[in-house]
Amino acid sequence: MQIFIRTILLGVVSGSVYALASTGLVLTYKTSGVLNFGYGALALFTTFVHWQLCVGFGLPVWMSAIIVVGIVAPALGVLLDRQLFRRIEGQPQIIGVIATVGLLVLLQGVVILIWGGQTKNVPSIFPRGTLRLPFGVNMGVDQLGVLLVAAGAAGGLGAMLRYTKLGIAFRAVVNNRSVAGLMGINTGVVSGLAWALGTSFAALMGILLTPRLLLDPNFLPPFIIAFVLGASVIGYLRSLPLAYAGGLMIGIIQALFVQYASSQGLLGKISDALPFLVITGALLLAPKALRAAGQGASFVVRTREAADRTSARARVGVALTLFGGLALVPMFGSASSTQFVTIGLIHSVVFLSLVVLTGYSGQISLGHTAFMGIAAFSAAHLVQTLHIPGWIAFPLGALAAVPAGAVIGLIAVRMQGLFLALMTLAFAFMAQSLFFEHPAFSGGEGGIAVLRPTGFRGDTAFFYLALGTLAAAAALAVNLRTGRTGRVLAGMRDSETACRSLGISVTRYKVLIFGISAFIAGIGGVLVGMIQEQATSRTFIPFYSLIFMTLAVLGGIFHVGGAITAGLVWGLYPMVANAFPFLYRIQLILFGLGATVALAKNPEGMFGELRRAGAAVLRAIDRRAAAQQPIDIDPVPAVSGGSE
Repeated sequence: MQIFIRTILLGVVSGSVYALASTGLVLTYKTSGVLNFGYGALALFTTFVHWQLCVGFGLPVWMSAIIVVGIVAPALGVLLDRQLFRRIEGQPQIIGVIATVGLLVLLQGVVILIWGGQTKNVPSIFPRGTLRLPFGVNMGVDQLGVLLVAAGAAGGLGAMLRYTKLGIAFRAVVNNRSVAGLMGINTGVVSGLAWALGTSFAALMGILLTPRLLLDPNFLPPFIIAFVLGASVIGYLRSLPLAYAGGLMIGIIQALFVQYASSQGLLGKISDALPFLVITGALLLAPKALRAAGQGASFVVRTREAADRTSARARVGVALTLFGGLALVPMFGSASSTQFVTIGLIHSVVFLSLVVLTGYSGQISLGHTAFMGIAAFSAAHLVQTLHIPGWIAFPLGALAAVPAGAVIGLIAVRMQGLFLALMTLAFAFMAQSLFFEHPAFSGGEGGIAVLRPTGFRGDTAFFYLALGTLAAAAALAVNLRTGRTGRVLAGMRDSETACRSLGISVTRYKVLIFGISAFIAGIGGVLVGMIQEQATSRTFIPFYSLIFMTLAVLGGIFHVGGAITAGLVWGLYPMVANAFPFLYRIQLILFGLGATVALAKNPEGMFGELRRAGAAVLRAIDRRAAAQQPIDIDPVPAVSGGSE
């Protein structure tokens, strides 16, 4: 009994911190319309500032915590609101998702650049010691302090929202931002204050958790966003009390799993995937009225041009020129450059799967690494266990991802928009915890060998396999868009209601497009395994799903050329960084700036800019040719005189 009570108390301590952070996340989402996937990075950065003040500069721990939570974090929140989040207000939510992912990577890169990637020990703001509670239960003084501070901060927020004029303004903006503006409430100021509060809660979460978790630049952001998102989804991103209760519930369940479930086996894996199981269950069981909250903003990025006026002959010529030029790389480039381009071609296939899904149909997936991993591990087992030739295992492995894509497609009928994005992200994390980290599926820490097909074992031959696969996938994507299916998908992207009114089966097309996207992603996953000649649990970590979606949008999510552009950037950047080593140190910062700054100014991505630049050059050539062409002037006919 004593152990059970102590376990519950420990769960309440951790859960109170998750609950506090989730209220901050929901508050910023409701006031700005942006779900901050960089919340964990905010906690990471501010906690490193706290570490610098108290450990590096020798300030008292309590004073450092007050400075960070009361000054540094609010100032950072207001700065981000003014410079980033206000600029993307009114944009489709995919822009907000990508911008906050960019913020995550940017802050992580800044932390690594300033403080390095090593783990730090953060001192607790509370003294050490043990308290004797009723029923013979012992509890640490620091644990009780964490509970009291987290509960006090949440209680203070609740009192402010309920009893002050500022709280009334907050609640008005949360309930209906546009109506609040009509009532004379300065929604910009309220939004800035919400980001200040949310960032302060993120900083407080980091300061309270890291004395037990350690301050790790790679571990802390995904850990925080997992548990905070899980709690926030229980409140369906709209209810602060439910989000707080969700944090407490996740903390208690996690503590019970840690205490009573073995760290090995299925229960241990379920414990690791707990926040994402909570997200999945909450979203699947959500009433229709609440699911509508996640459908408010489209994930469609509108292009500036009404239509692509490039002729089919010109597009074919550009494609032949591009692929012909790529085919010459092994002949004239070095072995290392061929390897880098091969990596770019493979990831172009992965980005094509997102172009087909998001660009063509308006659906969203933040879990494509799950499809990639299922395909790669399946292909490896087909070769090693069933001794199927690599040529056959390659497409069969990709087909193994199709049922998973179809299931997500069925779920997409029930939810869409932001809730679908969260559902797919949870799916990727569950696949990672339950399958990719299971030795029977992934071969343990050493991974499992993914053999290249016979005849393509060498790097040059494998380059042409990757190039041919990309060409086939690009042809499939182009034919999909130009045919009847593409027209239906475009209509479904613009208005599902209109499609249903015309008798179109939205369910069938969603299952179809998710299945096709999963198949293409599976092809890319098998190729990723082949170029590394093995697949491990680290090859397909869910964080890459966020990076892939970000790069696909930066490249140009509407076009096949955008996928190829993004893939080549992914592959060639390390080659450029080899020539300029400092680029390795700032690669995360550059990526973050690209996602936060460039995307906010140009939602069409790099390929859209390339197309416009090419069109401008062609127009200039046409004008110059027209100016140089001699003008034929017809002679003026003679005017006949009058009659003689």
